[in-house]
Amino acid sequence: MKSFFASTDKENAQQAGYLFLIVNILGFVTTGLMGMESPPGELLVNFLWGLSLAGVILSIKPLLGDNVPENWREGTTFFATAIFTANTLLLGSDGNEFAPFFFFICLNMIALFAVSEGVIGNIYRYSLLVGGAIGMAVSGAGAFFGYELPEALMPLGLVIWLAFILGLGVGPLLAWRDRE
Repeated sequence: MKSFFASTDKENAQQAGYLFLIVNILGFVTTGLMGMESPPGELLVNFLWGLSLAGVILSIKPLLGDNVPENWREGTTFFATAIFTANTLLLGSDGNEFAPFFFFICLNMIALFAVSEGVIGNIYRYSLLVGGAIGMAVSGAGAFFGYELPEALMPLGLVIWLAFILGLGVGPLLAWRDRE
């Protein structure tokens, strides 16, 4: 039991990465493919999503090592805390209150693209860039200007989701797998 809570950075990153992938796929299957409005266990899945994303973000600091300045590395702790706190506070809400936080996530995805050269594979880095840029535009328009995408552009959400999963989920997971 102690080894689960006192894992190495690599083990923590892998646990968070796999959990992130599982909850995203589960969410996609229940709400996307099956079209369920409020699937059973939705709040638990949302909680685990925030927990796993915070874990992935916390694992970025030791993964990047000396590739970034100390203040950027310390910022990952703030970023993970902000995402987990926002996600936890919004668990029971309905609406689009998460849009400003998603904007913040997407901005940091672009930052991670910029600093992860040589650490995270290029396909995953460019997924961070594409998903971050499109996500910033869409979430920023909704959060700050009250704009909603027309129905015809809703498939754009799938592109953002795939880039999000590849960039933040798979990319760091594979980078940790290749380390040591």
